[in-house]
Amino acid sequence: MPTATVPTAPATTVTTNPYAVPAIIDVAYVNRVLAWFDQANGDLVRNFIAARAITPEIVASLRAVNASEGMFQVNLDSLQYTLRTGFSGFLPNPGNVRTVVVELLSAKSSCFYAKVDRDGSAVAKAPNPSLRTQWVALRRLDSPPSAANPTGWGYILNGGGFGAAPRAPDTDPCAQF
Repeated sequence: MPTATVPTAPATTVTTNPYAVPAIIDVAYVNRVLAWFDQANGDLVRNFIAARAITPEIVASLRAVNASEGMFQVNLDSLQYTLRTGFSGFLPNPGNVRTVVVELLSAKSSCFYAKVDRDGSAVAKAPNPSLRTQWVALRRLDSPPSAANPTGWGYILNGGGFGAAPRAPDTDPCAQF
């Protein structure tokens, strides 16, 4: 008895976007996004130190990770201050800051807000332990994910204020998103 020949389907490649917004945003997802930001910011710092200038590429990188003109300007001002003060606080060959969620304070598909532990010992000559606890909030960007920022997220809060020690904002930064 003859047997039927079943054609084989072409091989398929399944790619999973690690930054696709899940139905429920959890700590593991937020840590994955923050790890990308730690790497991107580390690359930016290393490029900045090597160039000893704020190059167009550094400006583009800053724009890619900040969700507002205000956050972009705060970060640009920080780089300008670092340039004026001669990079004195950085290690000669800095690594990446390591940011890990301590508590996920709010999370929705458009924005998340978390209390984090931020370890700067791979970047700073003398990291201040009082700066380890910080608050971050990221919202979905208006533009689609890109090579410059594949996560599709951008900072609306990064640190939690100025002064001797960061503090949590008085209101949830994600409330409006």
